[in-house]
Amino acid sequence: MDKKNNFKKIGKWVMAGSALIAVVVLVVFSSNTFSAERCKKIEVKIKNANEQFFIDTKEIENLATRNGSTQLVGELFEKIDLREIEKRILKNKQVKTCQAFRGIEGNLNIDIEQHIPVARILMNNGREDVYVDKEGAFFPLSERYSARIILLSGEYFRNLPSLKLKRQEKLLNFINLINDDTFLKAQFTQLEIDKTGNINIVPLLGKHTIEFGEPENVQNRLNRLKIFYKHILPVQGWDTFTSVSVKYDGQVVCK
Repeated sequence: MDKKNNFKKIGKWVMAGSALIAVVVLVVFSSNTFSAERCKKIEVKIKNANEQFFIDTKEIENLATRNGSTQLVGELFEKIDLREIEKRILKNKQVKTCQAFRGIEGNLNIDIEQHIPVARILMNNGREDVYVDKEGAFFPLSERYSARIILLSGEYFRNLPSLKLKRQEKLLNFINLINDDTFLKAQFTQLEIDKTGNINIVPLLGKHTIEFGEPENVQNRLNRLKIFYKHILPVQGWDTFTSVSVKYDGQVVCK
């Protein structure tokens, strides 16, 4: 009985070993076949191409091939450095993420995600203007396309590399909130922010500016502003006031 059990155990181990060897052979064979195949074509996909137009597929192909000096189509995949291609493409600062990989069909697939700007920062210290995205990253303007978004200006932005720090979180959230609100996005054209973080808003309509203060108690202040726009201005007239303040709780001060 013990011999039978031992033979059964040995048989199971032999079968398991054979299966493992078969898998290893298959993987090695597949890997060799995979690396021996040549790139049929470059396939570029831009995730949010319908939202912004900073880059196009031709520009990505030029970056991938060094403007045609590096031949990729027809090249063996084992000789194509995918990580190096990603690095070259990411040198374009309008590109947020890049993944280069071999597709099953034999194409070199390059998947791109653009930065989507939520505001444009007007720099006043000799630096070029930049866009800022939803996560607070700065990226340069494009010669190809100019986004119609809210403008930011003021001493607050002097020498800032991004809006990603914890102390900038409330301001970034305020900017994102404006962009998510159809009425506010249409009405607010510019935020002027001093070095302490106090905000003045320049609206699209009317001769007034809005003293908002620091981005605290934001929703309450915005609700008071909406009351001002919906119930006070239609009665008093859009050009009646030169300044409006919602900086202090429970008040809308008009002058």
